Amino acid sequence: MRLLLLPFFLTFVLNAAPASAAPQTTTTVESTPLRGDDDPALVRTNPAFREDPVTFFMNLSIGYDGGNLLERDEYVQGGYFALRFMPLKNDQIVWDYHLEVSEKNLLGVAVGRRWYCCPGDEFMPYARASANMILDPKDELAGFAEIRRWRLRAAVGIGEKFIWEFGVGLAVTGPDIYAQFGYNFGF
Repeated sequence: MRLLLLPFFLTFVLNAAPASAAPQTTTTVESTPLRGDDDPALVRTNPAFREDPVTFFMNLSIGYDGGNLLERDEYVQGGYFALRFMPLKNDQIVWDYHLEVSEKNLLGVAVGRRWYCCPGDEFMPYARASANMILDPKDELAGFAEIRRWRLRAAVGIGEKFIWEFGVGLAVTGPDIYAQFGYNFGF
């Protein structure tokens, strides 16, 4: 290997083209002055006409759930109307806050966390985990302290404007399932 280094070195040294300085100090290229017109590629827009970026979504949904929602020994099933507030972080929903009213006059409150499996996908599939509480208004404030009212839910969903979501929940009183469909309004 050492024997090959000397011929390589001599080849590069002997074949190097001699460098010379520029023969003239002036150029022969004519210069044209710049015009004062605006460049059409850099059109200026009035900030008053620019749209503000969306910073949160408000979701209106209808759904159907079933399960042992309270301490009763019966499975309550029925439809519900839900409202979700979803602030955006880096153009994606991370946390959401959920309020629902069922046809049995039960109030549901939840906080959820989302994970997107394919952020570039047009369907925006996601997984969601949430902590929920189902309240019966006739129990007043006692419902907040009752551990049987709390449940954990896991769901999968798709959509950015129109959302489909299906999930299961588990609580001390038993399991429940739910499915909902809704639309996101951006603000």
